[in-house]
Amino acid sequence: MGFRFLPAETGDAQQIFSLIRERIKWMDEVGIEQWNKEDYWAFYPEEYYFRAIGEKRLYILKDEKTGAVAAAGVLSGSDGQWRQDGTKAVYLHNFVTALNARGSGDVFLRECENLARAEGCVVFRLDCAADNRKLNRYYEQHGYRAAGRMQVGEYTGIKREKQL
Repeated sequence: MGFRFLPAETGDAQQIFSLIRERIKWMDEVGIEQWNKEDYWAFYPEEYYFRAIGEKRLYILKDEKTGAVAAAGVLSGSDGQWRQDGTKAVYLHNFVTALNARGSGDVFLRECENLARAEGCVVFRLDCAADNRKLNRYYEQHGYRAAGRMQVGEYTGIKREKQL
């Protein structure tokens, strides 16, 4: 399956929202507590995504054959949960993949890392729920080492980073 990595456009928003809703439902079904634990849409309303689209910070991975959005995530040059240490970094938030797009997460991460390198960044950072063993293992297998913990409301996360 071939993919194209590109900034999202307003017309992609409904597909992205559908992916998030599907992923939240899936989390309920498999017993993972992350986006479904609190009201995700209260923290990240649709306006947040439209603003990220306007700022060219929301990236997607589109299936070249069908045009369907297979993965999405918001990239940022800063994150208040990380100590600003002068390291040029990119931070990934709201990373979601389609349940039926096997391998899209791997491709999306690789493309994000390539974009960060092209922008002169030396590290790529993200976080995930501390108790989500499967996702933590996934990030470890992709070279993201644990770099601390964070607490936002009821969310306890592990900050992860990868040297570029």
